[in-house]
Amino acid sequence: IGDTIRVSLSAPPVEEVKVGCKILEYLGLRPRKFDIISCPSCGRAQVDVIQLANAVTEGLKDVTAPIRVAVMGCIVNGPGEAREADLGVASGNGKGQIFIKGKVIETVPEDRIVDTLLEKANEIAAQMEAEGQVPAGATGPVVVPITHTARHM
Repeated sequence: IGDTIRVSLSAPPVEEVKVGCKILEYLGLRPRKFDIISCPSCGRAQVDVIQLANAVTEGLKDVTAPIRVAVMGCIVNGPGEAREADLGVASGNGKGQIFIKGKVIETVPEDRIVDTLLEKANEIAAQMEAEGQVPAGATGPVVVPITHTARHM
């Protein structure tokens, strides 16, 4: 592979760079940084996943701890993905189940999902920072949409 990884997306070139950086992190060639995993907005989504992921990304833009936050829009695939992340939400029926390290810690109304995720993510990040788990030169989040291939990386 060398110094260059070529990624082609149907998106602006800056998105290709972000995905290339995430590939290097997943391969262990760069220190892992904060990332958000979000589901594609399919017919099962019961919330606006794009808006939810963008709000969480914006709210955590300064977090550099290597945490993974899953923002999922349905109760079909959401719980599985949320359990795999450090922090996650599986949304549906006007509420969101909040997961930390694979366990449901609370269920909140839909209008409290973003605030709850931001609060819990900041708590986890602070704990990781206190334990010295933040890599030098870490930057803020990169949104990685879940697809069948990306989910099994």
